[in-house]
Amino acid sequence: MVERFEPTRENVNALASEIPQNLISHGFRTLVLNRTRRGGILAAGAALSRAGENNKGVASRWYAETLIKRLQDIEDRCDRIAFCEGDGMPALQAVAELPGTVAFVDPPYTAGGKRLYNHHALDHHTLFKTLAEAGIDFLMTYDRAPEIIDLIGEFGFSAVQVVMKNTHHAKMSELVISRRPLFA
Repeated sequence: MVERFEPTRENVNALASEIPQNLISHGFRTLVLNRTRRGGILAAGAALSRAGENNKGVASRWYAETLIKRLQDIEDRCDRIAFCEGDGMPALQAVAELPGTVAFVDPPYTAGGKRLYNHHALDHHTLFKTLAEAGIDFLMTYDRAPEIIDLIGEFGFSAVQVVMKNTHHAKMSELVISRRPLFA
């Protein structure tokens, strides 16, 4: 499906208006919308990419060969990956009890979260406390906000600042947080 799909505005809009008939078509539709919408945002009202990377517009983030390789890599590890729909806090607490758990945590950020997410209410302190008590390895991304920096110190976590580009190509700082130092 990835190999055959031609990412034009017409094709993306047609796919977006369809109601998926099964899990595969729903997953494919989600992948297409994520790769063709501005910033990968799937929320209602999110616009399609205009200029995109290298002025390729809606097709600028559609790398069929790379996407196929990534999907194959996921398939090769599918017995070790679990997805849970719902409130992330109980899910995090449940998986934290499993031996060898490693979590990637990408919560709604403190700044602007209400604009980007339908489910943005989060007690950031409780999230940090849950990770501290769980004892699992994790990587967590966050905005560089004073209250987040305070929580990193309070719970003894490590963080590095990385520079990224937002959907407007402006450089922004983001934090990558873990239990142990990420870089020497």
